[in-house]
Amino acid sequence: MQVSARAEAHVRGPAAVVELQWMMMREQAAEAPDFHEFAELVEAAHVEQQMRQLYVFSSHWTLGFSSCTGFPFRVEVAIAPSRNRSPYLVQKRPHNSLIGEAATAAEAVALAVAHPPHQPRARYTTFS
Repeated sequence: MQVSARAEAHVRGPAAVVELQWMMMREQAAEAPDFHEFAELVEAAHVEQQMRQLYVFSSHWTLGFSSCTGFPFRVEVAIAPSRNRSPYLVQKRPHNSLIGEAATAAEAVALAVAHPPHQPRARYTTFS
């Protein structure tokens, strides 16, 4: 019987799931040559240790960062990449309030890191 990489990661624990998700997100970004701002955002977030510890996912090219690896996600912050020279948008979730705008991916990630969630949360939770 063949077991998926994601299933194996879940057996190893939440940190392994986060690591696998980052690997897959970086591959997805590298395969999107027509949207280099997305790739720049993924790489800028991956460089930052605080962001790299969160479960990363994308929806409509917006990166979401969750403090848990299971559904429903606890999205702490999201960053929408620049499109047509517009600024990167850093949003607080789940209410989508704008934290701020940034000219570069690195500035957007720094802004997200500077605005941690207000309530302390567990770093990871898993599926039951």
